[in-house]
Amino acid sequence: MDAGREPRRDALDYHLQCPSGLAGDMFLGACLDLGMPLAVIADAVAKLELPGVTVEVRRALRGGLAGTRFRVLLDGAPVEGPDPEEGEGAQRLDPHDAHGHPDVPAGEADAEDGGGPAPASGGEPAGRHGADPEPASGTDASGRHGLLLGAVGGDAGGHPHGHGRSLASIERLIGESGLDGAVKERSLRLFRRLGEAEAGAHGVPIETVHFHELGAVDSIVDLVGAAAAVEHLRPARLTCGRVNVGGGTTATAHGRLPVPPPAAAALLFGVPVYGGGGGELVTPTGAVLLAELVDAFEELPPMALEGTGLGHGRREIAGWPNSVRLLRGRRLGAPAAAGRGRVAVIEAEIDDLPGEGFGHLMERLLEEGALDAYFTPVQMKKSRPGTLVTLLCRPERLEELAALLLAESGALGCRYYEAWRLEAERETGEVATRFGAVRVKRARLGGRPLASAPEYEDCRRLAREAGVPWREVYGAALAALAAEGGA
Repeated sequence: MDAGREPRRDALDYHLQCPSGLAGDMFLGACLDLGMPLAVIADAVAKLELPGVTVEVRRALRGGLAGTRFRVLLDGAPVEGPDPEEGEGAQRLDPHDAHGHPDVPAGEADAEDGGGPAPASGGEPAGRHGADPEPASGTDASGRHGLLLGAVGGDAGGHPHGHGRSLASIERLIGESGLDGAVKERSLRLFRRLGEAEAGAHGVPIETVHFHELGAVDSIVDLVGAAAAVEHLRPARLTCGRVNVGGGTTATAHGRLPVPPPAAAALLFGVPVYGGGGGELVTPTGAVLLAELVDAFEELPPMALEGTGLGHGRREIAGWPNSVRLLRGRRLGAPAAAGRGRVAVIEAEIDDLPGEGFGHLMERLLEEGALDAYFTPVQMKKSRPGTLVTLLCRPERLEELAALLLAESGALGCRYYEAWRLEAERETGEVATRFGAVRVKRARLGGRPLASAPEYEDCRRLAREAGVPWREVYGAALAALAAEGGA
């Protein structure tokens, strides 16, 4: 979740369990079941100003377990068709009147008619979970995946009854909306990554990817809602265990394809998956949420559990609940104080890179976001002298920076692991010297001053301008710091 806001200091860890895969509605249902107000999603949907689009939440049973079912409605009818238990316990909230309704936990609202007619012929979008194994007569199978591939010509514009929405039109809709900046940024990133996966899977330019109209409405609400949910919950860390992608084949515009279909498979690179039957269990929408939101894939870490939420898919699956579970708690054995975080450590031994290449390598790693990089002399096999390159980065940047390390160094492989890092609180200030203003860094730990240091680049620039040694400017900055009581 690197591009979102920093987690709150009292933020808790969250963990996803996906024995029945993942879809956008299931993720949102789990968040709501865990206590997130429905208004978080409804307010975001209202700011999109999608005509006829509303959302609702109801209590439902899947595999004998009670949980929360989140749905998108178009002109009062569920976009994906009626649920098996249609008609009971629905709480419907019009996003255009979100502020007129109190925050009501799922299942506690007065029962309303949650039914309504099924949508017109056009198929169930596959941005949703549990599509029927065969498309209905007269429907477009590609509607199950929410995407069509071909010439964009004539976008449907703002009304959800048109024939399709291009990625550009969806990005424009989100960009021009009144969404909070962080929600808008995360939503755009989710859609861009989903579009890139579809275009890459089918070998077409991203400009020719457009969303089947019902699938577009569904996916917009799911992904924007997920972005809003993350900004509301702001977890310290979101982890996820192995993900069941299902089994068999699924109907698409290109015929029947094996599960997971190509776009979902591309989004699941690096995600630990397994096949467990049940059809297509991870939709493209669910796959992009896993790719973008999860900080680390691991089995349930030790935590003091404080809450669980169960988000249901549309249909029943024989043998187990069609649900995703979201757990919340305080991780045991992990530092709880502010300033402590998880980092990835990447290492590789190199024995055939010229000296100048190491300088270039370090510059590139730091430019591209490495938190730190350093070299250590080592003795390699056959007594060859070599250099151990070590770099630190945020876990979500691991693959990108590891690839850069291999490309720039020529190494054939690298090691990586995660570690906790204790980080001092840092602030940047400025001191005045006879050479000019110099930025200074001050470090504190638990409010106690640790150290202060002038900024190297400022001292270097002023020394060149004044024609004096660098250490003279540096010393003047230290003296100014001492005079302020900061050294």
